[in-house]
Amino acid sequence: MGIDRIAFLASETPVAQETRERLAARYGDSPLDEADIVVALGGDGFMLQTLHATEGLDLPVYGMNRGTVGFLMNAFSEDDLPERLAAAEEAIINLSP
Repeated sequence: MGIDRIAFLASETPVAQETRERLAARYGDSPLDEADIVVALGGDGFMLQTLHATEGLDLPVYGMNRGTVGFLMNAFSEDDLPERLAAAEEAIINLSP
């Protein structure tokens, strides 16, 4: 999978919003309709919200924990993001309506 275009989405918390700004400045920030992957920044609730919001886009979503609970999220790091996205293992999650 080519990962050239990343769309960053963040929860409303200040730490998630600040992280989104830094990552977007470093790696670029594509609109959802042009992205290869979505990076969700927040906690588990935001990850579930992002999965529901992007369900029809057929895009992988990679979550990084910038919230308080992050069982569904990957550990946060600003470094080597494209490499980590390419190496991520896919997990299929079926969302109920």
